[in-house]
Amino acid sequence: MNCHNCEIELEWDGFSPIVLCDICRAYRFVDVPDVPANQIVSLKQPGSGHCPCCRRRLTLAAMDGLKVEHCAECEGVLLDDAVFAMFVRNRRTEFREAASQPLILVPVQQQPEVNCPRCRTEMNIHPCYGPDFIIVNSCLDCGNVWLDCRELTNASCMTN
Repeated sequence: MNCHNCEIELEWDGFSPIVLCDICRAYRFVDVPDVPANQIVSLKQPGSGHCPCCRRRLTLAAMDGLKVEHCAECEGVLLDDAVFAMFVRNRRTEFREAASQPLILVPVQQQPEVNCPRCRTEMNIHPCYGPDFIIVNSCLDCGNVWLDCRELTNASCMTN
C-alpha cells in the first residue's frame, strides 16, 4: 500500500484502520482499494442513508484512500467530519499550483436546503477555504459533511 501523495510505501502496524505517511503526513484507510486521486470506487455495500439531493440509496465507496458514502446518481459524497478533515488535509498536501482567483460564492439564501442523510436535520451551509472557496453542507448533530459533484470537481482545495 502506497501513499497517494508522495507514493512511498506505507507501513501498517496491523491494528489501526488508518495509516499516516511519515513523509508528507497524508492519511489513508487500510481496508479500501488503492485507486488514483479524483476517482471514486464503489465498495458494493449499502451506505447508512439516502442521498439528500436525489434520494437514491448511498453506497460505501473509496476516494483517495478514504471511506466515504457515494451517490451513483448525482455523484455526491457523504463523509463524517473526521474523514473530511483528512480528505482536505490530504488534498491540500498534494496541491502544487498557485492559488487561483476565488470563485464567486452563491449567497447562502440561494443555496438549496440539504437535510442530513443520517439524522434528517437541516445541514448548515458554510465556506471551505483553500486555494479556492467552496460551500459545503455539514450537520452539527451527527458530524456529516455533504459534497456535491460540483464541489468535488470545481475547487482546487479539493482536487489535484
